[in-house]
Amino acid sequence: MGIALYQLLAQEYFKDFHVIAGHKGLSREVQGVAVMDAPDALRWTKGKELIMTSGYALSKEPHCLERNFQEGAAQLATGLMIKRQRYLDVIPEHVIELFDRHGVPLISMPFETAFMDVINQVNVAVMNQAFKCFRIRSDNPFQMSSLSFKERKIKKILQAVEAEMDFPAFLYDINEERAYYSSANFRNISEKFSLKDEDYWDPSREHSMHSLCEHMHMTRYRLIDPVNPDGPRISWVLIPIIMNDVTQAYFVVMESKDLLDYCDEYSIRIAFLELQSVYEQIMVAQSIGNIGFENFVLYALNYDEKDQDRLIYQASQHGISMSKKYICIMFAQTKNEAVSARDERKSFARGFSDSAVSKFGRMAFLDENRGIILWDAQEEGKNDLEYFSGMLEEFRLKVKEKCNDMELEFAICRDKINLLTLKDGVKRCQKVMTMGERLFPGGHIWDYEMLGPYAWIDIQEDELEAMLGRYRLLLQDQKNRELLKTLKVYLENNMNYSITAEKMYVHINTIRKRIDKVKELLDVSLDDRILRLKLEMLLQFLNL
Repeated sequence: MGIALYQLLAQEYFKDFHVIAGHKGLSREVQGVAVMDAPDALRWTKGKELIMTSGYALSKEPHCLERNFQEGAAQLATGLMIKRQRYLDVIPEHVIELFDRHGVPLISMPFETAFMDVINQVNVAVMNQAFKCFRIRSDNPFQMSSLSFKERKIKKILQAVEAEMDFPAFLYDINEERAYYSSANFRNISEKFSLKDEDYWDPSREHSMHSLCEHMHMTRYRLIDPVNPDGPRISWVLIPIIMNDVTQAYFVVMESKDLLDYCDEYSIRIAFLELQSVYEQIMVAQSIGNIGFENFVLYALNYDEKDQDRLIYQASQHGISMSKKYICIMFAQTKNEAVSARDERKSFARGFSDSAVSKFGRMAFLDENRGIILWDAQEEGKNDLEYFSGMLEEFRLKVKEKCNDMELEFAICRDKINLLTLKDGVKRCQKVMTMGERLFPGGHIWDYEMLGPYAWIDIQEDELEAMLGRYRLLLQDQKNRELLKTLKVYLENNMNYSITAEKMYVHINTIRKRIDKVKELLDVSLDDRILRLKLEMLLQFLNL
């Protein structure tokens, strides 16, 4: 990473700097500045350095530069700047000829110019050039592309890294479980050293680690081969991209030819900031999109049929297909009245994004402690309760990690709906939530099919709660449990004493006595058909 010498000298600050020899080398790259005031100082040049001198060494040993060129050291320098009229009134002709012959620029610098000012100007120019190289312009709005905004940006940044530094780069998105590469070079090197994606942040082989920047968690990893310590080695620099204390991706630059120099590290920092900016933009867009989606869901739950055209228009504004099929899942936090799930939206959303549920569904709050997840129903073969339960359990635990006082419950309606029938789907989920808590206490995931006949009958919540509470109180006594079990078998067999006695392996008179006793205990008459149906259904869900 650097700037061409001719680009540097074209800046206003260098207007009084004159190239007096070696014009052919003006395209050489400048990365930094060094000062020479000893005859053999050039022997320590590394390359891509602009050398400054007062001319003192040349005045004392006129042929020192010739020796440096003969040794091959002077050719490594980008150019040489000599201060005018300090120790040399005139640049010797043999020096000018020497620089012309080797194509190394020789530059006359003003007498009054401070070395530190020149160094600062060069450093600023190099930094600005790096920013320019990594500035990813907006895409042409008229250019069609099948790639997403995120994919286009990441690929352009990674390609800029390799083009600028000649080191291949790689980014692994954790949520997408997807790898992005600057070119095929990264994959080729990985295959050569048998490295998998996860080896770059969690090496499975012996390695060394060296922190380059603790603030950025920038670390160099270097593989060690104990069998062949003198054999080829590979190293890379890793920087995690972290948003809201959650690692979103790993950014890796392969040190395939040599270790990075300080200019390369600077370029990596710029590329990292560009990548972090992409993730920040996506996070903001998702946040705004989620709020917009939530508002749309609330509108869809309250619209009238006469407003259907407006609902369709609102859906198009949010990029939502009205014909797309969803599975409706309701979540609720009801255990702790002091906690509001909506007030913890940020932590709640992080728990959601960290779970696999976010890959298939979109979330919207309905009130302070309830919300829905619209699950993409396009996935064939993944509609069983066990599959959903596993995914929702992970989501519940992720939310609990972020909000320790929050306990979630879920109601699932696996019938496929679209947004026009969303209101019916939410009503069903609400019924599952209400009755599931009472019919299956102790659980936290209930499904519409678990309700059985209760899914079809409209029974008042307070009535159901009163009846269940009374029955569970009776179950505490073993004698009462036997009476209720007898009643259950009796109703299942159309109130036939003989069949009931046969199935329970007791005398028919015993059954008669038990039924009389349980009617007295419950204070009910079995002549009422509706009451009999309610009793039969309730007894189905009691643990008898």
